[in-house]
Amino acid sequence: MSSHSPLDTRRLWRLFPLFVLSLNGALLLDARQDWVACGTHSLSNQEAIALHRTATAQRKPSTIRTRAAGIDSVARDIGNIAILEDSDGVVARRNTFNLNARTLRFLPQAPSAAYIYETAANSYDAAQAAAGAVLSALDDDDSRLAPLPFAFSFYGQTYNSVYINSDGNLTFVRPDASTSDRSLGRLNAGPPRIAGLFRDLDPSASSAAVRVLSTSNVFVVSWVNVPEFGTSKIQTFQIRLFPDGRIETAFSTITTAEAVVGIAPGSLQGASAIVHFTQASANTFNGTLAERFSGTEAIDVVFTAQKFYETHEDAYDYLVLYNNLGIPADDGAVAYELTLRNLRDGYGDQQIEAGSIYGSRRRLQGFMNMGPLSQYPRDPLGIVPSRSTSRDTPLSVIGHEAGHLFLAFTSVRDPNDPTSLPMLGRQSAHWNFRFNSEASLLEGNRIRDNGPSASLRFTTTGTVEGYAPLDQYLMGFRDPSEVPNTFYVTSASIGSNDRPPQSGVSFNGIRRDVSVNDIVALYGPRRPNASMAQRRFRFGFILI
Repeated sequence: MSSHSPLDTRRLWRLFPLFVLSLNGALLLDARQDWVACGTHSLSNQEAIALHRTATAQRKPSTIRTRAAGIDSVARDIGNIAILEDSDGVVARRNTFNLNARTLRFLPQAPSAAYIYETAANSYDAAQAAAGAVLSALDDDDSRLAPLPFAFSFYGQTYNSVYINSDGNLTFVRPDASTSDRSLGRLNAGPPRIAGLFRDLDPSASSAAVRVLSTSNVFVVSWVNVPEFGTSKIQTFQIRLFPDGRIETAFSTITTAEAVVGIAPGSLQGASAIVHFTQASANTFNGTLAERFSGTEAIDVVFTAQKFYETHEDAYDYLVLYNNLGIPADDGAVAYELTLRNLRDGYGDQQIEAGSIYGSRRRLQGFMNMGPLSQYPRDPLGIVPSRSTSRDTPLSVIGHEAGHLFLAFTSVRDPNDPTSLPMLGRQSAHWNFRFNSEASLLEGNRIRDNGPSASLRFTTTGTVEGYAPLDQYLMGFRDPSEVPNTFYVTSASIGSNDRPPQSGVSFNGIRRDVSVNDIVALYGPRRPNASMAQRRFRFGFILI
């Protein structure tokens, strides 16, 4: 292998058996679906397990009893095909919003930067909302900076101002008006945030809009009759901040089926927790504390894997799931990966051991939900319509999700902003558009440096071609000496860093060189190294 050539996805594949889980019926989805993104983020596995537990609690007792007795539709293998009926609960309504007409409180616990939570009766104050000043010209996907009437402590940091974002949330340090998916991963990896109702909301379509009341005793931001983008579904709620650090979100009228609610210190700090806010807890939390609500029917990936292992050996490193029912992998996502086992070091991800929850006693490392077959062309090298900008194919999407077992979690620090991760983009789990990732499957671009004298110094020239040399080092396939230097562009004259890869885009900025030694200095050496790391991975494909 040349030390400069990317590892092409076509070289990764061997033919493995195709396992088919047969389900009856069809599903109708009531939501705007932007199937353009990968849904993988830092809390993907915690989210899947939390939603699985909700679905389990909602399953029919008769299904649970027959499953426990070992007599439920035992999967029948016909050649390499396993048959499973949908009555087993593989498709389930996951976690319906249940905070309507209630108040959620986050109470700081001195002296540590931690919180407990509680719920109470409805305390939405219409008088406070009416007395608030309308936040003029707050548009869809927009932000405004507002001064706070008192110093406010949030996760141990003190702030004198806050950004009010149109999508039902407040952020500190920087605004967030991105159009990317409003997910747990964005909450966890983004700026410090209070997510009252993190959803694609459009204040410009409301006559009442967003109102701000600022007094010496309380700071109140009210979203009054604000609809979801492109719908008539209105949401009314308010976030209240108090001088002692208390946070309250009072929900008056919530009609959305999908939302993220919670608080986060940002930048992946602290130990994250996915909870059910209506269930009391005696614990304190110093990291992201949130709940993901989902009212649409979706595939319970944990239960699907459990059912698979009832009749199949624990002989796969990945399970890869497709469906022909038109069920999206997740809201706004083409596909996503769940890392279930990781005992490796040196590439930025946390160690985890969750495979047993999915029914695998020792081997399964990743679960890939690839969504509906209908979103992919028949030709494995054809362009996926919703990913036409980045020129993704069915094979490159598989390669992208498989790569998430190792990528993309590492970044040098910007000398002008030590808290930033300039090599990372969307949800801090993909390469940044402005990072020369050598056209990695994990996004970023191949970027040509046209020279300091060029009118536009940088041009993107390639996307999603394979695993780049740095990728291969982080995956355990290359020695550090085989990885050439690369660079990222800071102070760029181009917009959001979470945009999809795209060739032919030119922009200006400042070049910052990156070497693999910079990565090793921050994250330690890759263990096991290239001489010892696993090289062959077995994939089991499931079609529902």
